[in-house]
Amino acid sequence: MSTIFPGNYVAHLNAYREQGVEALPGVEFYKGVGALVLNPDNYNNLTDGVLPAGTYDLLILSPDLRQDDKPRKDKPFVVPADSVIYKTAIAAPGVKEATVAGTSTIVIAAPDGDPAPDSPTLTFNEGVADGAATGFAPAEGAVSDFSSILDGTAVTTDTPVQIETSADLVAEVNPSPGACRKSPSAILVEVCYYRPTPAPDAEDAHIPYAIEAGQGH
Repeated sequence: MSTIFPGNYVAHLNAYREQGVEALPGVEFYKGVGALVLNPDNYNNLTDGVLPAGTYDLLILSPDLRQDDKPRKDKPFVVPADSVIYKTAIAAPGVKEATVAGTSTIVIAAPDGDPAPDSPTLTFNEGVADGAATGFAPAEGAVSDFSSILDGTAVTTDTPVQIETSADLVAEVNPSPGACRKSPSAILVEVCYYRPTPAPDAEDAHIPYAIEAGQGH
């Protein structure tokens, strides 16, 4: 992990490099974004082009976008122990219900398999002019309630981030279902959390070096 301070960065935090920001003394804030990609060419979670309803692990994707013979070093999406989660969000660009009903959902799963208590519910109920469901989720996604950043209890162990889908899903570009290329299509989950900073080291205290007698000229 690497920690930066406000005022010395110009881009968003790098989740792949586990980069956090110390916005308050003694507290590091992190933003993790994990993905479940629906791509028949490179992922084996699809059955005949369909992602079956179920519970899935998420990956923090490598910044390397090349699709060549080198393996992509994607990383498991895990919230470290002693972290307090204060915001979550779900989006599903390019993902559609396999059977359009307008009622399928995605939630973040808790370790016991039930929906996480602070998970928003993303419902595939985006309508068209005549009110019929399109089978796509709202473009703005779904975001958890945000009552107080100080509410909540820290996770006690390293916790994988998982999602639970209620119905079969497919990759399809919205609003162009006839597109020849259906990627990028992915379920995206954002988890924002904070954790205490490590104990101070010698540099924080500016401890002087010892000088032997006769060397102080």
